[in-house]
Amino acid sequence: MRVLEKYSRNDLLRIIDLYAYFTPPPLQVPVIQCELEDGRSFMLYHIPIDIMLGIMKLRGEDYIYSERETFFEIIQLFKEDIVKNLREKIEMVVIDELNRETNLYTASVIIKGDGYKVVKKMVPSHALFLAYLLDVPAYVRTELVDEQEKESSSGEEQA
Repeated sequence: MRVLEKYSRNDLLRIIDLYAYFTPPPLQVPVIQCELEDGRSFMLYHIPIDIMLGIMKLRGEDYIYSERETFFEIIQLFKEDIVKNLREKIEMVVIDELNRETNLYTASVIIKGDGYKVVKKMVPSHALFLAYLLDVPAYVRTELVDEQEKESSSGEEQA
């Protein structure tokens, strides 16, 4: 099943850029901020730091230097060899689910082969790193963005 067929185009917002960073002190939570085609942002909090560092390195941004690099930094050394093959197989990434019990998002990665397509569920931050590395389209369900904005504004009103 193709994810874009599961949802209408109005149900999805394309991610046009993303940024990884820590929130300001004192908490300093690792975040991915997804800039969407409609001008809004979608946030993923408490992402793995190695994903944050990998995205920052891909973007050419200054980041926390460590003598020990992560997988997400090392894979970039082989980018040309890996990207060509993977780009042919990965069609798109869609952040499409929120588990209400765990409050965790899930992404679908659409993998295509010779005469078949497979949808694999993935951790969204990892899926976004993959999409950014491969320069393949990434989307988020509009409903999830709307819900996040609603929760954010209601939290601000209570503060």
